[in-house]
Amino acid sequence: MSTLDGLRFAELTKKLLDRSFCFSCGDDDLDDFFNNEAVLYREKLMGKTYCLIEVLTPEETNQLGKEYRIIVAFTVANDSLRIYDLPNNRRKKLIESTHKHLKRYPAVLIGRLGVNKDYCGKGYGSEILDYVKNWFSEPENKTGCRFVIVDALNSPRVLKFYSENKFRFLFSTDTQELAYEKVNANQEKPNTRLMYFDLLDLSNS
Repeated sequence: MSTLDGLRFAELTKKLLDRSFCFSCGDDDLDDFFNNEAVLYREKLMGKTYCLIEVLTPEETNQLGKEYRIIVAFTVANDSLRIYDLPNNRRKKLIESTHKHLKRYPAVLIGRLGVNKDYCGKGYGSEILDYVKNWFSEPENKTGCRFVIVDALNSPRVLKFYSENKFRFLFSTDTQELAYEKVNANQEKPNTRLMYFDLLDLSNS
């Protein structure tokens, strides 16, 4: 049985937020985005935020004054991988895996992903990643999308989560990532790490 059974998939809108308990994943920046900025982000055509919600019973709604509880929220946007920005070994593998030498490879970016702190450790985050992978793979893939990419927080817990879900590092080392980002030379490591999942891995599995 999927951990998503019994939950409803919906776009995050102001109306839904007004009818839901305040979302909290334990990260202040993510909480502020989902509760206060995601709707404006959508209006500016910068990305769309979706969520999994638990629909409360009429009795719970009467008692608590809310209709929904947001379990997971995530934002997706169009993006691409620039082939000439990649290290030589990574570039060679990508070129070999396509029929034509491209300068950019189409991708979808999971810009933000948060799991309600009361539901962490239950597999919801991994289920959502699987959902997105299948959402943008054949035959549902409407525009042509080769990769799912994330700009993951550079912490052992977060990197382990994406690695366990078969995302790979775009750059092998922190040094390569810092050079790509062109950040302050005194910075020891990047704040985030670019990671990707090749959707061809689904069709070839």
